[in-house]
Amino acid sequence: MVRRMVQIFVSHSQYDKDILASFDKVFARTSVASKCMEYEKMHSPQWQDIRNAVTTSETVFLWVAFEVGLACAFGKEVWVFEQGSSFVEFPIPYLTDYMIYNLEDQEHFNYVRSIIEGYGKPLYIFPLGVDHRTKRNIPQGIYVDCNHCHAKYALHTNVTSFCCPSCRQQLFLQEK
Repeated sequence: MVRRMVQIFVSHSQYDKDILASFDKVFARTSVASKCMEYEKMHSPQWQDIRNAVTTSETVFLWVAFEVGLACAFGKEVWVFEQGSSFVEFPIPYLTDYMIYNLEDQEHFNYVRSIIEGYGKPLYIFPLGVDHRTKRNIPQGIYVDCNHCHAKYALHTNVTSFCCPSCRQQLFLQEK
């Protein structure tokens, strides 16, 4: 049986060169391919190329909101990565996972790599009730249920407060 090359769709803009270079380093240390598409350099109709890339990808990593709805429509997990030093002003609905990162931080670099490597593990048929993320050792994060917009997602950053990526309202995590 020939195993297909696993890929993760990485959405970005022509202005994301530094971010993309950092993620390229992470992917280079894994067996998972990144499918990067720069909307500004695509030929018409761009939405078809993006749709095809999202469809054939295991999951979606993104910074651009258009692909969120598309990934949701295809039932893909949507990982939103936000640089800790920046603030994105537009809301990002339908996400499943959220990470505030600094890829100069080796711990963050290794964490993102563990996510990518997890998706690179084969998706065997699991017994009923077994979560594919647990079997693949994909980090689970901390469950968040926003008290403003009621978005539910996993947070993958050790912070005490942050702005919800779905509604951009400030959230404070309770200490356990």
